Amino acid sequence: MSETQNLTDEPSGEPGGDGFFRLAETDKTFDLRWRSGSLKYRDFKLLSEGGIAKLYSVFDENLRRTVIYKTLHDHLREDEIETQRFLREARVTANIAHPGTVPLYELGRDRNGNLFFTMKHVRGRDLCNIIDALREGDAVTTAAFPLPMLVDILIRATETVAHAHSRGVIHRDLKPANILTGQFSVTYVIDWG
Repeated sequence: MSETQNLTDEPSGEPGGDGFFRLAETDKTFDLRWRSGSLKYRDFKLLSEGGIAKLYSVFDENLRRTVIYKTLHDHLREDEIETQRFLREARVTANIAHPGTVPLYELGRDRNGNLFFTMKHVRGRDLCNIIDALREGDAVTTAAFPLPMLVDILIRATETVAHAHSRGVIHRDLKPANILTGQFSVTYVIDWG
């Protein structure tokens, strides 16, 4: 799949708020009408669309955090091959278990029976976006990503891929658009489908 995430550096938190975590939010009583599966997600905001799937930013009402919700395009939901690839991506990503892979939170079906999975919302930029901005001479990007930092991003990405290889997993679409750098210089390799 060749999706490109165009993520912003917004702080985490409930949509519409200032993005800061407040301890008092954890004290809210637990609703007796507990929502499970896709019913616990609200505020769907489309982040990106590839040829196979859509990524949404959503709010998890139970854990009170923003996550990414990925689902197949409507016209592919009955496609057996794409469904299997989607399941494989979710299961492989969940089982690589490395700091350089985005943690998967849930795999399930929505109320219409469509597959989805949720994962950590990484706020940052993909390496393709960074390279393009550097080519264009963007001063902010040049200051934020000096050569030693770019080399470090590549080293961390190769460590993630090496770990996956040690577990028998090969990334089939490794490219700059599938390498994200987030807050605190954390690097992730994404799109293991």
